[in-house]
Amino acid sequence: MNKNVDVEEKWNQWFAGLTDGDGCFYINKKEKSISYELTVHIFDSRVVYDIKNKLKAGSVLKRSNSNSIRYRVKSREVIENIIDRLNGRLYNEARIKQFEKACQLLNKQYVTPSSLLSKDDSYLAGLIDSNGSLTINISKSSKTDSQISGVEGRCLRLINSRGANQLRLTIASKYLNNVTLIQKSYNMGVVYTEKANNNNRCPNKKHIWTLSSYNDFQKLYEYLKKFPLKSTKMHRIRLVFIYFKYKELKYHLKASDSLEFKLWSKLCKAWFKYSF
Repeated sequence: MNKNVDVEEKWNQWFAGLTDGDGCFYINKKEKSISYELTVHIFDSRVVYDIKNKLKAGSVLKRSNSNSIRYRVKSREVIENIIDRLNGRLYNEARIKQFEKACQLLNKQYVTPSSLLSKDDSYLAGLIDSNGSLTINISKSSKTDSQISGVEGRCLRLINSRGANQLRLTIASKYLNNVTLIQKSYNMGVVYTEKANNNNRCPNKKHIWTLSSYNDFQKLYEYLKKFPLKSTKMHRIRLVFIYFKYKELKYHLKASDSLEFKLWSKLCKAWFKYSF
């Protein structure tokens, strides 16, 4: 494959993953118009500017009363360009429904995606950029630490969590096929279902793909060496193996005045660099 064609193909695959996570097509049947929108955290503004520069169109605006930024485009010519780039590459069932309506309005033939993702497909990188959540969960903390709010509190609880912490990467969807696709395509991670809970703000049942083992993160890291994330989540990805190393060497269990524990504390502070 021609190098320029391959670069373009990889960008389209990444764009598809990003769109499945955070993108949306709005259809106005009365006006027979389509708009495309993508919303990301303000720390990831480079992601939407990358798209704006690539497509040479659209607007980027910070959303009011929100820590997010939105890319929007309405030009029919650019929408047709987006449709061509994404056709045959979307897997999110909700996004496909929107996409099919857009194809019908533009008299374009919808292309069904392949049943599995290739190891050389950058779709997963885009999906992690948009819908991935990389966290260190803490199962126990002191009463004093629990009362401290914000990033300072989260950082302190992690520093003092001792053995009560676990690293996880998750992608959640209300559609089971959206997450089993990743597990089957890359043979890493597990999928579990979180039951509906009417007490939650989101009472629908969720299906969650999750990575937590060292071996699975090794597989992911090999993939991301080919297709690095464009969001600030790449910062945490780079800290993953430091976390595993320090846990193996038990730095998190050392005395608070030891060099090892200070290194553990430094890692914890770095983990929350892009948080507020």
